[in-house]
Amino acid sequence: MSNVLHEPSHEPLFSLDLARLRASLPYLRPHPTKWGATKGAATLMVLGLGVGLMLAAQLQAAPPKPSTVAEGSRQVAGATIERLEAEQGELKKQISQLRAQIANQQQEVTSHKYTLAGLTQDLERQQVAAGSIPLKGSGVRVILDDSAAKTVPSGDDPAFYLVHEYHLRDVVNLLWQAGAEAISVNGERLVSSSSIYCVGSTIMINDTRMSPPFDFLALGNSAALEEALLSPANLKAFKVRVKSYGVQFRVAKSKDIVVPAFSGSLDVRYAAIEYGR
Repeated sequence: MSNVLHEPSHEPLFSLDLARLRASLPYLRPHPTKWGATKGAATLMVLGLGVGLMLAAQLQAAPPKPSTVAEGSRQVAGATIERLEAEQGELKKQISQLRAQIANQQQEVTSHKYTLAGLTQDLERQQVAAGSIPLKGSGVRVILDDSAAKTVPSGDDPAFYLVHEYHLRDVVNLLWQAGAEAISVNGERLVSSSSIYCVGSTIMINDTRMSPPFDFLALGNSAALEEALLSPANLKAFKVRVKSYGVQFRVAKSKDIVVPAFSGSLDVRYAAIEYGR
């Protein structure tokens, strides 16, 4: 077997016969007019694309300048924010001041309440002492009345069978000494200016005519008041009349004693308050 060297062939492996191809495919032949129009459109398209690329490059290279209107709006908004913040700070300051004023006024009101409470208590004590308000509580009821005897024996003084104004004063003084806080006789409240006296056969209390029976109402420790009234050491002369002449004397404790308010005048005609002492 002989080795035969072949020189390389310079003919192409694939040969395209354009002439034959055009003859076999007549529809591939370009139309002279259509080709010219297509070529012109392509040229314009290329130019447009180039111009667009250039504009895009310029826009990317140079950032857009801010709008004058937008910049002005931002400045106005900034100034408004600063003004509102300043007003807010001022309002907060005013609120703090008002809260401080309210706290001070509340303290003053509290102080005034304590002062008012003290004044109210003092006024009530003065009203009790003056008898200007009615009072209710426990105490005693005392009845003094003339003798129930129908006739007076010969030789006896008829006055021994009657209740006199000094008997009333003795009972009142004993009740005060025993701790009575308020006393009334036949609905007349006894106060510092009260008087019990006799005009003829008529007894006067607070310038009001009284007749028996004499109904005493006294507020206080009922046991202490009763003990003082019934003690043999007290009201000796009166109790002799009770025993010997039938003058009536009754004492009873009660939890529902009501002493009315003083209805007379408290005007002072000759006395005056001396200040500075």
